[in-house]
Amino acid sequence: MLGAIVEVALVETGDRTARERWQHSQLRNLLKHARERSAFWRKRLAGKSASELEALPALTRRELIEQVGAEGCLLSKQDGIQVEQNATSGSSGTPVTFFVSAVNAQYNIVRSAAQYFIEGRDISLNRTRLTETYKPHTAKGISVDRSASWLGPLSTLFKSGANRRIDYRVADVGKLAAELQKQDVGYLVCPPRILESIFSHESAEFLKQAKTRMWICVNEGASPDLLKTFSRLQIPVRSAYSAEEVGAIGFECPTHAGHFHIASSNVLVETDTASYEVGETRVGRLLVTHLHSYATPFIRYDLGDLGCLRSSCPCGHDGPTLYNLFGRQSALLKHADGRLSPFHIRSAELIPLAEFTEFKIRQTALDKIVVEIGGRTELAPKEFEALHDLFKKRAGAEFTIDIRPCREIEWGEGRKWLGFRCEIA
Repeated sequence: MLGAIVEVALVETGDRTARERWQHSQLRNLLKHARERSAFWRKRLAGKSASELEALPALTRRELIEQVGAEGCLLSKQDGIQVEQNATSGSSGTPVTFFVSAVNAQYNIVRSAAQYFIEGRDISLNRTRLTETYKPHTAKGISVDRSASWLGPLSTLFKSGANRRIDYRVADVGKLAAELQKQDVGYLVCPPRILESIFSHESAEFLKQAKTRMWICVNEGASPDLLKTFSRLQIPVRSAYSAEEVGAIGFECPTHAGHFHIASSNVLVETDTASYEVGETRVGRLLVTHLHSYATPFIRYDLGDLGCLRSSCPCGHDGPTLYNLFGRQSALLKHADGRLSPFHIRSAELIPLAEFTEFKIRQTALDKIVVEIGGRTELAPKEFEALHDLFKKRAGAEFTIDIRPCREIEWGEGRKWLGFRCEIA
């Protein structure tokens, strides 16, 4: 594992020419494998070489489903590589099934650990991860799993802090602050939505008292208000950009917030020729090629994420860098004139207006937003009016706001419960 971490660091932080030569070799191997094992990819790649990647069409989610359904896994038992079936969380609408090799899982572990060494983080600090569990609605309480080290196999070589994983249900976030304070937090790894929920029950100051040294933001972008809170607490924030299909994509620059150094030991990233307007920013759709995707190839795969790409970072990092990263297009509000806009509604904003257990927001048409309020069969007129006014003000006058109280929210087959999703294709 130590050797693998060194290799990752050499590829991503070393000489650009050497890195690009290495990537070209990996891409050539992947294309050769895809041609030999798949009729789908033989037809798609035609006579294109690794030098002509940009000439290939983008791989859509529908086409991915078609390839996997028709051909299954492109690694066989004779390859001697363990393979398992995986699926996305469904945050884009419908979960997608695909195959990954044991090598992919090993790489993800190595790349996560490598960031601590690349950035020079203190590995003696504890690491605490908050993970939302997707059990039936009757599940209650939180569960905690502790171990002496978070470095895995490297724990025999290096002394690290303790590891703690806390699984929770949305309905039990009020218990998390107390649990977090039982032990030094150190590196806090979690999505922003859980922190917003915790802060609706407890002052953010408790994180400082629990010796939180860094927040590693995962799964989605942090709101400006949340970033201001951590700035006030003087707790640094680092975001990690990844996707379930391909693993690590980028890691936030330590000195230039909002810029992500691409995990070039794992992926190639491009932007397509079309552009979109998000607020006052022009962004492109991101296309990702997973260099190690031999079980199910992801070549110029359209994740549905939007952002901008540059050849290097303002910090001096001589490698491709993402910025203006807005995430999934389905997480943005779509306007009738073609504009897209961020739509952040946090539980802390809703709690003073009405009692509820959970909420779900969906844009179902260019002029309609549906808001489901869980744990209620009806709303008082004042509650309804307050909620309606907030959503109307935040979305815009052109939207009709349909507020629906319900005893339990139906989240569908996806594993990731999103507060907002645009359902317009």
